[in-house]
Amino acid sequence: MNMELDSDRLVDAYLNELATEAAALPAGRRDELLDDVKAHIAEARAAGATSEDEIREILQRLGRPSEIVAAATDGLVEVEVPPRLRPWDFVAVGLLLLAPYLLSFSVIVAVVGWVIGLGMLWSSNRWTTLWKLIGTLSWPLGYAVALALDTFFQAPIGISLAADALVSIALTAALVLNARPPRQTS
Repeated sequence: MNMELDSDRLVDAYLNELATEAAALPAGRRDELLDDVKAHIAEARAAGATSEDEIREILQRLGRPSEIVAAATDGLVEVEVPPRLRPWDFVAVGLLLLAPYLLSFSVIVAVVGWVIGLGMLWSSNRWTTLWKLIGTLSWPLGYAVALALDTFFQAPIGISLAADALVSIALTAALVLNARPPRQTS
């Protein structure tokens, strides 16, 4: 069983490296390439290649993932992978995080800034609906935590404000980390 797990790890590591190298390919070509290599490995394993050494030999015969991708791009134009977040996505996230803290200056400025951030968030194609909802609720959830600490535990204002900031920052960081690049067409 341990030998099989080691072989599986080798294959998984190889396929992960191949997927990383192939990220610049159009989605259809990338999927086709990965499926072809997976099928080749599966055929070799079905033919009796089970030991770690046999799997290493199969992977070595296939070649390095960078070489496979180079051969697959022969005659193709590489597609640049767009960044996860564009400048206005950073502005949206910044407004969602910072606008609530403008309440001490002006309620109108805080609310307008937050609403603009919400509009930018919901019009972006970088997040799923779930993450847009989480971004929308980051200010209310942070405020609810601070209010709960104050109401139920009579926590000092500093602790309540720190908890509010911590929740808001954590949700905003999660929002940024879960942004996705737009889908590429093949």
